[in-house]
Amino acid sequence: MHALALARQRLRARLDSPSLRTPVRLARGLVKQGQPQYLPVLSSALAQDLLERGYDALTLERVYQNRAAGDLGMVGRVADRVVLDLPVHSALRERLQAFTGEICAAAVVAVRNGESEFRLLSSPCGLGQELLSAGERLRATRPETFARLRCWGVDPDPQGEILPEARRRARELGFRVGTEAPTGRAADGAPSIEFLREDLRRRRGVSALVRNHGPFHFICCPGLALSHSVAEVTELIGFYTGLLAPGGQIAVDRWQAAETTRLDRCLSVPITHMARSEFRRILEKAGLEPIREHMTGEGGCVVTLAQRPV
Repeated sequence: MHALALARQRLRARLDSPSLRTPVRLARGLVKQGQPQYLPVLSSALAQDLLERGYDALTLERVYQNRAAGDLGMVGRVADRVVLDLPVHSALRERLQAFTGEICAAAVVAVRNGESEFRLLSSPCGLGQELLSAGERLRATRPETFARLRCWGVDPDPQGEILPEARRRARELGFRVGTEAPTGRAADGAPSIEFLREDLRRRRGVSALVRNHGPFHFICCPGLALSHSVAEVTELIGFYTGLLAPGGQIAVDRWQAAETTRLDRCLSVPITHMARSEFRRILEKAGLEPIREHMTGEGGCVVTLAQRPV
């Protein structure tokens, strides 16, 4: 009996080991949670990413691309498509489009009104999808506006692997990156972009940007509710409002309760839900005036555009 108990103990320790292969460890987690019926979803590489890392920058990239991967074979491709088609992921893709549209509209109006440069901050920026998506659209449709973009992205980037990739993509798109960026306004026909690795709770580097370059015309804050409580979101929005120029705008997404499937709940990552009235109070406390909302068709994501009064 003692030998059997010892064997069970060793097996349990092995299953709990961090070195255990990811699919096995995730499968064990589903069984422990009483959800063995969802074991087939582990044939999806995206599902494994969600269960392992949540909506980090690389997982979001796979959702935004909306392309089923073949890394786990044909079955994995089919499973990926099922996960990509979940309402929450459709909502995330619509969120990206809403941010992109609002950034472009604000930049075009600012340049039309005579601004020599359009200062834009994204925080947290991840791989900079919102900045680069807007840049790509403006380069194709409004090259004179694209040339006047002056962008900054801020992200904690815990492993130090996200921002280098964001810089590479920005350079490929035609941005002057980091030390390549001109010290004055972007008057040489090329937009500029810089990425700052900083914990959103520190804020020293972001505050220094305003002191050195002036307040921002636009700030986008994608995904605050994916990793912050209501109290933290309130504090962060108040802080970012103070970085806006008079008449500057801020775009923030919030999530409200929406109908979910069992698979949604199996793969769910904690998201802070906020009612419209609660979010309006946060904006009012920060001194912001709501302009409009973009509600996704499914998934419960709402992108709000608000303005600092002139």
